[in-house]
Amino acid sequence: MRNGIEAMITDITATTAEAEDYTGEDGLLYCGKCHTPKEAYFSKETAQWLGHDRHPTECDCQRAAREKREAAESRQKHLETVEDLKRRGFTDPAMRNWTFEHDNGRNPQTATARFYVESWETMQAENIGYLFWGGVGTGKSVSRLFPSWKGA
Repeated sequence: MRNGIEAMITDITATTAEAEDYTGEDGLLYCGKCHTPKEAYFSKETAQWLGHDRHPTECDCQRAAREKREAAESRQKHLETVEDLKRRGFTDPAMRNWTFEHDNGRNPQTATARFYVESWETMQAENIGYLFWGGVGTGKSVSRLFPSWKGA
């Protein structure tokens, strides 16, 4: 059983070298593109316990690629959430494309709503809210469903 666990730990802590990678003077594997380490040393206690002294780490170009990928995934998730809220909040599909940029200026409350959205970080930090009231079809749901909506 122990050999299976040791093999699993060894597999997890192994670093795969690319053709352009190289070993530095400190014995660690370095990225051939950004020249930053792809490995790091364990503490002496951990190295003794595991039976080897290093583990994989992200080089700068791997980190940049991961952060770019995560940002794109986050943006996509945000867009999907906004689209879902629009779909559930607007019965008329034409309303889903409404933004402040498309405002014709006939509704005087739009300026107040726009200020609130553009100042969202401050409004949220200072716990400032707006109370919207009115009859059916006057736009209250837009404010309720999209407190940080900027017409995405």
